Amino acid sequence: MATRRSGRRIGILGHVGNKNLGDEAIIASVIRQIRDRYPDAEISAFTSHPEDTRERHAIPSFPIRRGDPQSGSAGTSRPSKLSRLVARIRATGKAAPWLYGLLKLVRRSARLCWGAFAEVRFLAQCHNRLKDIDLLIFAGSNQLNDYCGGPWIFPYDLLKWCILAKWVGAKVAFLCCGAGPLDSWLGKLFIKCSLSLADYRSYRDEGSRRLIESIGVAGDNPVCTDLALGLELPHAAQPESATSRLIVGINPLPFCDAHHWPEHNEQIYQGYVRKLAAFARWLHERGHSVVFFPTQLRADPSVIQDIRRFLKGSGAADLENPLVDRPIRSLEDLIVSISAMDIVVATRYHGVVLSVALHRPVLAIAYYGKTGDLMAQVGQSDYVVDITSFDPNALAERFVAMESRTQTIRRELAQRTPLLRQALAREYDRVFRLLEEGSRVGAVDEQMAALARPNG
Repeated sequence: MATRRSGRRIGILGHVGNKNLGDEAIIASVIRQIRDRYPDAEISAFTSHPEDTRERHAIPSFPIRRGDPQSGSAGTSRPSKLSRLVARIRATGKAAPWLYGLLKLVRRSARLCWGAFAEVRFLAQCHNRLKDIDLLIFAGSNQLNDYCGGPWIFPYDLLKWCILAKWVGAKVAFLCCGAGPLDSWLGKLFIKCSLSLADYRSYRDEGSRRLIESIGVAGDNPVCTDLALGLELPHAAQPESATSRLIVGINPLPFCDAHHWPEHNEQIYQGYVRKLAAFARWLHERGHSVVFFPTQLRADPSVIQDIRRFLKGSGAADLENPLVDRPIRSLEDLIVSISAMDIVVATRYHGVVLSVALHRPVLAIAYYGKTGDLMAQVGQSDYVVDITSFDPNALAERFVAMESRTQTIRRELAQRTPLLRQALAREYDRVFRLLEEGSRVGAVDEQMAALARPNG
């Protein structure tokens, strides 16, 4: 890989900094790829929590939206003062309903006006931060959605940064992004406009490409794979065990939990927890060591606690954890922990991705099609179950089938993942070609594109 002219200014935009280690793997991978090609490049990040990004990745970081930490905007200060005023006279308002109604109207109007003013001020700050950027990369993850917060969160964020980047003359690339759910007409419009403004765009899975084309984004829409697979990770040889005892990692997520999932259904969440608890008990009874581990450090630990509550009172209540002295606080901790496991059972998408990258046999519990697409890319479609329909017995059957093939699966992953990294390298080459004067992004290399397709 040739080293190009230094002095480039490259921005990385991602809705990260929320203690989701899978998303942090994406940012780490993009930074590494930039450094390999442009050792002296000035890299900046635009994220949801810039303080966290600065600490984890040691690069200057700024907020994506007004109201994020260190946004430099007091966007909610004046409405909150008005709210306190309304609270003080609420008793009077109850006695005079017409007055209370009038005050509510005034409060709404004040919030709207102040919010518009604060947003314009924040956009001016964003413009200043972008004006020296040569290339803005929208870095992977599932950013093309309106599922979390509606059209005014992810879709609006992407559109405003796209417009600002084009305004200052920067190139814009959406690199291996995931899409969906995308349901509102306004969210679809914002996403369509953003992608149409981009100088380059690609997706991490076939489902995302199909969704984006269905909303009218025509032209070249290549599929590659997840950016986290571009990380250079250690692959220590796995010794043949002298016993049949395995270390099995279980990575849950708060599916339909009221505290952490957009769609709330306590019955579905409790059913999911009970199934994983029953499966963990079955593993324990077969003599295996069971390790519960998070990849989202805010949301996953509470699910692990709920699973342990269901295990309480059974013979497996205190499952031996051989990795108990390795708490997970960073991406590096997560990689070390997964590397020590023989088999991984993961629901989080990046729990699957990082296990694959580390050549660990993984049994995937899929909550979206992206997981199935990834497992197909690495030839492991037989080891995927659907989160809404699986039961502990089905999971146990897949596990038994995998148990006898662990070394074979490791070899298969060792053959597949380098090909996906090659496909990613070609994607980066195409994106960074935007920085070369007079050069244009060429046509997609069909051989490389085929590597990233399911069963490619």
